[in-house]
Amino acid sequence: MRNNKKPLKVSAIVPVFNEEKRVRKVITTLLKSNLIDEVICINDGSSDKSLKILKKFGKKIKLINFKTNKGKGTAVAEGIKEARGDFLFFCDSDLINFTSEHIEKMLSPILKGEVRVVFAIPTKDKTGKYWRHEVFLAGERIYPRDALLPHVSKLSRTKGAGGSEAYLNTLFRRKEIKIVPLIGLKKPFKGSKWSSSLALKQGMLSIIGVLQESGRIEINSIRDLKQLENLVQVDTFEGLIMKIGEIKNKRIKSILKKYFLKYIAKYVKRIID
Repeated sequence: MRNNKKPLKVSAIVPVFNEEKRVRKVITTLLKSNLIDEVICINDGSSDKSLKILKKFGKKIKLINFKTNKGKGTAVAEGIKEARGDFLFFCDSDLINFTSEHIEKMLSPILKGEVRVVFAIPTKDKTGKYWRHEVFLAGERIYPRDALLPHVSKLSRTKGAGGSEAYLNTLFRRKEIKIVPLIGLKKPFKGSKWSSSLALKQGMLSIIGVLQESGRIEINSIRDLKQLENLVQVDTFEGLIMKIGEIKNKRIKSILKKYFLKYIAKYVKRIID
């Protein structure tokens, strides 16, 4: 229940890109919650039936449609501009086992005035333990809308599936944020949804976006920029390794090798195999 004298309004923002298998259930769950005042869906140039599914909700949702894929950062930015809630409930469209109880658990610290920001993390099991690295790329978050409005332009320029999250990570101090483990919530492995080449490119875009926004990679020349752009033109794991090896900036090359090999290589192998 909402304990505030003046009830806070909550806007759910859901970026959607080729999620025809799961988006209906996610949106239906949001609409059933009495804690969510509006649901804003941004179709980010989907080539599957996602847009058709979203249109069936009619006036129950606010629908923003991009004819071409512009990236999650741009989709999130448009959702923020459209929202009218005091707080923004960011929610990915590929969630599995997403329930009204999860929504209530996420919003509880906000509605009680305990914190300004919530990061929600799927847990490993029923113990509530979670992978620490998932915190920094969490798609399920809650923010005060007025605090994000000045950052809409920069958010729209972030790249990759993790770029917007990496930028948002810099906006609030740790003591303003509460991490909420969500038992039972699951997210599909990206490679199970995309072709091997698309999964490879999205993974690389995510890493570059995260490293750029966190300051680990600083682009100081046109040559560096072009070589990073070349990385997402490849279609194979072997081709990507070769392109990383061609990067002249030793610091960027070293960091990309470290992060790519440590966090992505094992997943790409699973896709290719």
